[in-house]
Amino acid sequence: MAVEFGIQDNEHNSLMIQKLDDMRKEKRLSDFTIKVGNEEFPVHKNVMSAGSDYFDAMLSHDNLESNTGIVDMKEVDVDSVKVCIDYIYTGNASITFEKCEQLLNVANIMQLSRFCEKISEFLEAQLGPESVFIIRQLAVKFNLQGLEYACDQYAVGHLGSIATEVEFYNLDKNYVVFLLTHDLSSYSEDSKLEILLQWIKFNVRSRAKHFVQMVKKLSIGKISTSYGSYLAMNDSFCSSCAEFIKLLYLADKPLHKTQKVNVPSHSPLICRGILLFDRKSEHMKLYQPINRKLTQLKYCIDFLPKCEYIAVYLKNFVFVLLPNKKVYRVNVWEAESSWTEMKSMMKNHGEYIRATVHNNFIYVCGNNTMERYNNNEIEWENVKCSSIGPNGSALVSFRDEIYVIGGNNRGKKVDKHSPSVGSWSSVKPMNVGRQTPAAVVYDDRIYVAGGYLDYHFDPDISSAEFFNPDDNTWTNVASMTIPRDEFSLCVVNNNLFAVGNTSEPHSIEKYDSDKNQWEKLTDFIDIEIMSAASVAVRIPLY
Repeated sequence: MAVEFGIQDNEHNSLMIQKLDDMRKEKRLSDFTIKVGNEEFPVHKNVMSAGSDYFDAMLSHDNLESNTGIVDMKEVDVDSVKVCIDYIYTGNASITFEKCEQLLNVANIMQLSRFCEKISEFLEAQLGPESVFIIRQLAVKFNLQGLEYACDQYAVGHLGSIATEVEFYNLDKNYVVFLLTHDLSSYSEDSKLEILLQWIKFNVRSRAKHFVQMVKKLSIGKISTSYGSYLAMNDSFCSSCAEFIKLLYLADKPLHKTQKVNVPSHSPLICRGILLFDRKSEHMKLYQPINRKLTQLKYCIDFLPKCEYIAVYLKNFVFVLLPNKKVYRVNVWEAESSWTEMKSMMKNHGEYIRATVHNNFIYVCGNNTMERYNNNEIEWENVKCSSIGPNGSALVSFRDEIYVIGGNNRGKKVDKHSPSVGSWSSVKPMNVGRQTPAAVVYDDRIYVAGGYLDYHFDPDISSAEFFNPDDNTWTNVASMTIPRDEFSLCVVNNNLFAVGNTSEPHSIEKYDSDKNQWEKLTDFIDIEIMSAASVAVRIPLY
C-alpha cells in the first residue's frame, strides 16, 4: 500500500536563492549580460525573467537581446541597475533618498512593481516640510498614487510649516487652493488667508488676478474681525482690492483702524523625537534630541498598569502591548485622538514581551511564542517559531527578516525569520551573550547593546556590537557610558540613542559613529520612564 508523506521545506527556497546569487557574483553559468556604459553585469536568464516582467517579455521572443544574450541599457544610472539586480536575486536593497529618482526610473523600466512599492514606503517615511515637494514630484512622475496621496495628506496637515519653504511659493494655483480648502485642514481661516497672501505676493504681477477667486474658496465669514480689519486698513494690496473689501463688508466685518494682529497659524510642525512613557506624570512625553527639549503630550496613560509593557509606532499610531494580552493605540497625528482598546493578542507573552514592526505587521514574541498583528485586517495571527521567542530576547526587523537576539538561556544565539517564505534559520552568534538587550537598525546594520549576562544576579553590561548580514559578522563598538538593562535603542535624525534603564538613573546617551564613542545627553530626575517602551517617532506638535 502506497503511503504519501508531504514535505514542506521553506528553508530550501532560501538556500536556493542564496546559491543563485552566489553563482551570479562568481559569474558562474551566467547566460545573459546587462550592459550600462562600460559596466557589464553577468546574470541568469531564468532568474531575470522570473523577477522582472521587463526581462520576461524580452527573453520570451526572438530578438536581438535574446539572440546575442546582451542588453544595452542606455541613459540609466549604473548604480541603480546594480541595486535592482541585487533586489531581483535577493529581495534586499540599500536605498538612499538622493538616489530614489534614478532608482525608481530603473525599477519602472524593469517593471519591478513590488520594489517600487518598497521605495514608495521608504519615501513616505522621509516626509517633512523640506522634502514633501520633492517626494510628491517623484510620486506624480512615476505614478505612485499611494505616495502622492500620502504627500497630499501631509501637506494639508502641515500647511503652516511647508508654507515657510521656498518651494511652496512655486506651487500652481490649483494645488494651493486644494491645500487651503481641504476638508481635513485644521487651520483657521485667518491662517489660510495669511498663507494665501504670502503666495500671491511672491509673484503679485501674475497672481493678483487670482486673489478674489481664491479668497472666495475660503469661508470668509470665519475670518476674524481683527484680522479682516487690519488687512482692509493697513495692507496696501488688500485695501486696494475693492472686491475683497466688498467680501469683508458682506461678511459683516466692521472696518476700523487697528494695530497689526498676530495671526496664529498653529501649524503642527513635524517633530522627530523619542516618545517616553512617564509613569510618574502618567503622560507620554516627547524628547527632541536636536534641542534636548522635553515636551509633555496630552495623551494620558493613567489606564496603563505599572507592569512592564512595550510600544511600537506604525502609520501614525502608537500601539501599547501589555503582557496580559491587552492592546491599545492612539493616533498621534490627530489633535483630538484618544486611546482605543484593540483586539487582544492570542497569547500571554510574559514579563519581557518584545515587539517590532515589519511590512505593516506588528510582530510580538515572549514565553517561547510569537504572533503578529495584521494592521490591514485588524487580526492576530500565529507565527510558527518552535522554541524561538523566549523571555528576554530583543526583536528587530531588518530588510526582509525578523531577528530574535539573545534571551534567557540562549546566550549569544541569534535567529532570523523570513516571513515571505515562513522559514527560520540561525546566524552567527553575538560576541557577548545577552538577556534583555536592546536592538535597532542603524547605518544598515543591526546594533545590539546592554542587557545582562546569564542570571538576574549578574551585573548589567554596557558593551555594544553590530551585525552585518552581508558577511554574517559581529563587530564590537565602544561601550555605553553606563550599563543598561530593559532599555531602548532609538534612531532619530540618523543618530543612535540609548534610552533609559531598568534602574536609576533614567538617562539618554548618543552614539557618535565617526568617533566610536557614546556621550550622555541628559539624566531624567523628575520622570520615571518605561524604558523598554521608548520608541522613535515622527509626530506633529499641535
